[in-house]
Amino acid sequence: MQLVEALGLGPGEVVAFVGAGGKTSALYRLAHELLAQSKRIVATTTTHMYPPAPEAGWPLVVAEDAKARLRGAEWALAEHGRAFVAATAEPDGRLVGIPPHDVEGLSALADVTLVEADGARGRWLKAPALHEPVIPESSTLVVPVAGLQAVGQPLDPPAVHRPERVASVLQCPRGSRISADMVARLLRDERGGLRGIPAQARVVALCNQADSPNRLVAGRRVAALVLRAWGRTRQVVVGAAQTPAFEWERWEPSTVVVLAAGAGERYGGLKLAHEWEGRPLLWRAVSAALSSLAGEVLVVLGYQADRLAPLLADCSSQRLRQVVNQGWEEGLASSVRAGVGALPEGVSAAVLCNADQPLLSGSEIDALLIHHAATGAPIVAPRYRGELRSPVLFARRLFPQLAALTGDVGGRVVVERFRDEVAWLEVFDPLPYEDVDTQADHLRLRRGRDNGQER
Repeated sequence: MQLVEALGLGPGEVVAFVGAGGKTSALYRLAHELLAQSKRIVATTTTHMYPPAPEAGWPLVVAEDAKARLRGAEWALAEHGRAFVAATAEPDGRLVGIPPHDVEGLSALADVTLVEADGARGRWLKAPALHEPVIPESSTLVVPVAGLQAVGQPLDPPAVHRPERVASVLQCPRGSRISADMVARLLRDERGGLRGIPAQARVVALCNQADSPNRLVAGRRVAALVLRAWGRTRQVVVGAAQTPAFEWERWEPSTVVVLAAGAGERYGGLKLAHEWEGRPLLWRAVSAALSSLAGEVLVVLGYQADRLAPLLADCSSQRLRQVVNQGWEEGLASSVRAGVGALPEGVSAAVLCNADQPLLSGSEIDALLIHHAATGAPIVAPRYRGELRSPVLFARRLFPQLAALTGDVGGRVVVERFRDEVAWLEVFDPLPYEDVDTQADHLRLRRGRDNGQER
C-alpha cells in the first residue's frame, strides 16, 4: 500500500514528522502521493530544513511576515497546487521554520499540511532535547520516525543524534549495540518518540529505511514490540521512503486466538494433552503463537480445562491469557464466540488458530500478519492447491460475523461469505497446516515429517 493509505490520512490533516532517520524523505514521499491525487499541499518546518530540490517543482514562499506568507501560499496553491513555506533562509541554504502557531492559518488553505517539526542532523535515531520537538498544537497526526539503519550500530554518532539522551531514556550505556527492542522502547517513550505530542493528535510511528531483508525484518519486530505495549501508538508503518516502488506495511494490534475447547472424541483420550516430541499438543500450539509477531495470545479452553490449563505453566508470558468456554459442547462456534468476545477493544485483527496442528510455527502466523499489514485485507487465509487451510486472520470489522456463528462451524463460514474480500496466501508445503483428529493422523503426520517433507 502507499504511505498515504498506511497513515490513514483524511481531509484537512496537519501531519507533523518528528524523530530521525528519514523525516524529510517521508514528508516528500507523502506529498508526492497526495499530489498524484490532486490534493493541495502546504509543506513547512518549525525548525530548520533544507529546501526541496529545484527540479521537484515546489514554489518557495519565504517571508518573515505571517500575512505575507499566507498571501504567497494562497497564490502558490492556486497556481501550482503546492507551496513550501518558511520564514527566512540561512547562509548555509537551510530554511528557518515558521512559528508553530502559524501552521493553523496555513492549513486552512490546503487539503493536507505537512510539517517537519524536529531536527536530527541526518542521523538515524534520536531522543529530543528539552526544547524539542516543535509540534504545532493544530497537528492532527504526529509521525515519530526511526531509521532502521541504526539497528546493529553502536549507540553513538554517526548513527545517533543526542546519544546521551537516548542512553538515558533506554537506561543503557553509550556504545551499546542498538537492537530492534531498543528502537521500539524509544519510539513509545514519553521522553522519546512521544514527547510533546498534542492531546488530540493521532500517533502513527514510522520505521523507515526497510530497504533490505534484514532491515525489513527488524522493522516488523519494532512494530510488533511497539504495539504490544498498549500505549498511545496503535499503528506502526514500515517501509522505505526513498524507494519509490516499496509497498508500505501498516501494523496494528493483533491477537492469536488458540481454539482448544473441544473434546477431541475421535482421538481417544484428552487429545490436546497427548504429546508430540515430548510436549503436549496444546503447549506446542501456544508456543507457536507466542513466537509470532502478534500481540496477545488468547487460549480458549473448555473440555477438561482444569487438566489442560496446567500444561501451559511454563509458557509464562504477559502476552498469554486464558478463557474458558463453558458452552463448549455446542460446537466450534461457541469457542469462536468466546474468543472474539474476550478480545480487547483495541485489537484490529485476530488469527483463529486450531490447537491440534503440531507442525504449525510462528512463521505461518507471521505470514498472515505480514500479508494483512501489506494489503489491509479483512481476511487473510492460507490456501493449498485451492483448499482453505487454518489458521485464518480476520479484521475487526468481521468480528460481529464471527460472534454470530452457531453450531459446530468456525471461521470457514465467514470466509465463504466474504470470499471476494479474501487475500489468499498460497502455500506449497501442507504439513504445517495439517491437524490431528485421530491417532492415525498423528502417526501419518509424523511419518510425513520424518520422510523429508518437513519445511
